[in-house]
Amino acid sequence: MKKNICFLLSALLIGAVVLSASADANPDHAPLITAEEAIAQYEAATGEPVATHKYYFQMPDGKLGMRDDQGEPNESWYNAFDHGACIYWWGDVPCGCSASDWPGYSGTVEDNDQHIYSADVPADVINIIWNNGVFLTPDSQQAYDPNICQTTNIPCEYAEPGEFDTMPEGCDSFDECIFILQPYVEYHSELHNKMFDGTWYFYYGDGCYGMYAENSPNFKSVEENCCNPDHFDAEGNHIGYASETVERGDYDKDGDITIIDATRAQRILAELTPRPSESFLRSVDADGDKELTIMDATRIQNVVALLMTMDGLRLEEYELPPVR
Repeated sequence: MKKNICFLLSALLIGAVVLSASADANPDHAPLITAEEAIAQYEAATGEPVATHKYYFQMPDGKLGMRDDQGEPNESWYNAFDHGACIYWWGDVPCGCSASDWPGYSGTVEDNDQHIYSADVPADVINIIWNNGVFLTPDSQQAYDPNICQTTNIPCEYAEPGEFDTMPEGCDSFDECIFILQPYVEYHSELHNKMFDGTWYFYYGDGCYGMYAENSPNFKSVEENCCNPDHFDAEGNHIGYASETVERGDYDKDGDITIIDATRAQRILAELTPRPSESFLRSVDADGDKELTIMDATRIQNVVALLMTMDGLRLEEYELPPVR
């Protein structure tokens, strides 16, 4: 069964590459499908669900302090082909990626401001590689390609307690975790320009990551457990991060809560409107569960009808402050 999934997902990816390459003489410009799209196509074709884990990755953009082993800045993984981060894996698993399928699947932009990408990967995959989406053309397969950046092989099954300094308690899986590059670890090979090592952290959303899972007794709050240095000011105070600061329920970002916000939430759910970033959806979440559901549209409708507050309190139970 695993081989059948692997072969079908591989065929979906290769088919997308062949079709796009026929429309563009330069295969470096061939668009990629995401792992989520390939898995959805497989599930629709077979009726078989594929268990997945979601992995996050922060791709260097020139602002994140990346340096090579000589201390020189690696300003960006971005390149003229502008594919962003891509994810690659292989093996006798529900994969769709082999050596001929490089660079793998396109990552999903999770947070554009922080350059964070995500990918839903079959749960049986045990190693992944993030790269910057440059295709290995027939020429570049045999020679050093200056456009290519990638990570080393990343084990993605689980971590024993103490195995990672950044995860002292370990983890049962790296589902919902983020891989962060180490700034001074870079390697070169005959085929690839730059390969980088890094480590796993628990991802809290809105660009924040830390050493403890949110259900750990050592987790206190995102503010107290956040590890990434760019979320602190010069005095060491945590200043947080949100790619977009909006009022809860304001899905159209016009500064007012109206019935249009409920309509927009419904259109996003129905995929009639492009889905905003997950950090925006968490910031604007109406009912407080940090997920976009039909209940968010219902909460907004009740607020607009003056039946309750955005916190879910019915107005007849809500004590207004005294008029002075």
